[in-house]
Amino acid sequence: MTVFVVSVVALLGFIYYATIELIDRETNNVIDAETKGVVEQYSLFGLRGIAGVIQHRAANLKEPGAIYLLANSNYEPITGNLSAWPADAEDTPLGQTEEGQWVHFRISQGEGDEKISRQMRARIIGLPNGYYALIGRDIGERERFRQVMQAALAWSVVIMAMLAFLGGLLLSRQLLRRVDTIARTSRQIIDGDLTQRVAVRGTGDEFDRLSSNLNEMLDQIERLLVGMRAVTDSVAHDLGAPLTRLKSRIEMTLRGTPDIKTYQATLRSAINETDHIRATFDSLIDIARAEVGAKGFEMKPLNLTELAEDLLELYEPVANDRRLRIESSLAETAPVLANRQTLAQALSNLIDNAIKYTPADGAIHLDVTATPEQVRFTIEDTGPGIPAAEREHVLQRFVRLEKTAETPGTGLGLSLVAAVAKLHRAKLALNDNAPGLRVSLTFQRCLEDE
Repeated sequence: MTVFVVSVVALLGFIYYATIELIDRETNNVIDAETKGVVEQYSLFGLRGIAGVIQHRAANLKEPGAIYLLANSNYEPITGNLSAWPADAEDTPLGQTEEGQWVHFRISQGEGDEKISRQMRARIIGLPNGYYALIGRDIGERERFRQVMQAALAWSVVIMAMLAFLGGLLLSRQLLRRVDTIARTSRQIIDGDLTQRVAVRGTGDEFDRLSSNLNEMLDQIERLLVGMRAVTDSVAHDLGAPLTRLKSRIEMTLRGTPDIKTYQATLRSAINETDHIRATFDSLIDIARAEVGAKGFEMKPLNLTELAEDLLELYEPVANDRRLRIESSLAETAPVLANRQTLAQALSNLIDNAIKYTPADGAIHLDVTATPEQVRFTIEDTGPGIPAAEREHVLQRFVRLEKTAETPGTGLGLSLVAAVAKLHRAKLALNDNAPGLRVSLTFQRCLEDE
């Protein structure tokens, strides 16, 4: 508020002084013009000429309040519209230049009760032989205007200060209400209610932007907590059985007859079971991190064609060992914004599933197509496929179909693919390949130099 009041005072002060300066400058210009005319007349016609000019101008005033006076060395009037040399002007020391000396004084004109006091500004011109000329103008209007301006400025400052105080009071109360709202919502969240969000009024001001950022932060925190809770629930529910089975097998071996071969077989089985548990745990962590969009995933432009070629080179020997034909049709370049490690893991899961569930002498086709807007990765197999009613269900954790239950696996492969698709904002689609399954991931294309 103080800054506002000071700014208003400075602005009004500037307007006041600029206006007064303009009026003074105009008055001075008029007097200067009159003075120059009188001096020119003196230089041309001498004292008689200047006396005639002053007498003529005094008798034919063009402006009310103008004064003209010619006086001798004793300041005694010779001609003009003043009866005597003004006392205030007489005491004013004269300048030594040709332009003369500026003076201010007050005169009274009229008789009796009709006398009018005027505030004058004039210039005294020193002439040869001790003569003086006095030319001036009434600045009473200027003084009255100055007084009105001063009063108006004073009242303006008072009114502005009051408005600034009231405006500041209302604004501060409004700001405090917004702050109280955020503080109250924060307290509810601290108390454990993570569903609370800060109200956004839609005004687009700083508080709305702050509220939006806080809500986005709370959404991210909630996603992280939900993801980690899902991991812990899955670990507790789905890893409990393998751990119990592993413990029971070891206990039964210890209770039996001591035999080195039995111990070795039990240890090998325990190692396999531990590897399975570790793989399941790692997959759960990867799925949770991908689902919540953890900041650790650095996104860079990636040529999906090059990644597909690397995976084909890796899995082609595996497909040949299982007597499978693996074919490909890859675009020359297919740039997407992606995290190479997670995307490679997801595509590896798709290729691994296709190899795992396609019977011998079957075929797998891998396709990468690119348009100016999108890039699509598609893998087709001739395996048993997935019924349409089960395609959404198999994207959940630990879901395996009855006809594939005998094949080794954790039931987390497609869950990871779905999580990685969400991380990359890609569209995952499962369709019938008649026979077999066709899986496609559609990405938004990016420029490779982004």
